[in-house]
Amino acid sequence: MVNIDQREIAAYNAVMPRELVWIDQPRFRGWGCSECEWVFKPSGPPTGDNFNAMMRNFESQRDKEFASQLCVPSQCFD
Repeated sequence: MVNIDQREIAAYNAVMPRELVWIDQPRFRGWGCSECEWVFKPSGPPTGDNFNAMMRNFESQRDKEFASQLCVPSQCFD
């Protein structure tokens, strides 16, 4: 896991593989892309019958959204 406080905007390409990183900033704390300003915003509270199921569902949603997003330099945190 990489903790990023300040990021430069960059377009994703094969030479510069992206990673899912933890971001800890005054106005945002959560998961985001290492190469653009995409951040994971859950659609609602985690679902599941127990804590482990909720964690799996949360991680699954986060990972699917990260895999399907395209790095775009003009994205912003809001």
